[in-house]
Amino acid sequence: MERMIRGYSVKQQLSFLETQYEPAVSERLLAQVPSEVRRELAVVKPAEWYPREHSVHILRAIAAHGGNSEQVVQSDLVRCGTFIATEATNTFLKLLMKMLTPALFAKKIPEFWSRDMKGGRFEVESSGPGHIKLKLSDVEGFDHIGMLSIGWITFGMQAMGKADVNVAQHGWSLATPGAKQIAYDLTWS
Repeated sequence: MERMIRGYSVKQQLSFLETQYEPAVSERLLAQVPSEVRRELAVVKPAEWYPREHSVHILRAIAAHGGNSEQVVQSDLVRCGTFIATEATNTFLKLLMKMLTPALFAKKIPEFWSRDMKGGRFEVESSGPGHIKLKLSDVEGFDHIGMLSIGWITFGMQAMGKADVNVAQHGWSLATPGAKQIAYDLTWS
């Protein structure tokens, strides 16, 4: 199976890179994204499929902002995931999110993933009051998707009105940005 990503997601990653840093920083980071990728994304169609490698180039550029600071890289990538979720959420979805419970949201995460990604899978391992365990697997080589996913998940929980949302992960690090599997431990109050 060819590993692909929906156009709107990769376009929003590029938009984050272009708009969320000082112009000089943004320009330096954008220079790390191959020019052919930037050209193709200039005319991207939101619902079309694009090679996952486009996303990898952009996420690596975002990660480059933090250098060797795992904390800064993680923060930037989580912010990018939240940015994408915010931009992608229309009025209908905002209303739906307010009606979902965390358990229903967790059950929907695999569907959300497969709607926007070809390759890899999200699974709910367990859930209970104030706690959900998730696993993202078969994403080896999809550098930094583990951190981007935390932004999506956090946005969803906050859209439901949940407070003190915390998503701990195991699998991603600067040494293993494209881990084959990432486990998430989601808690809230």
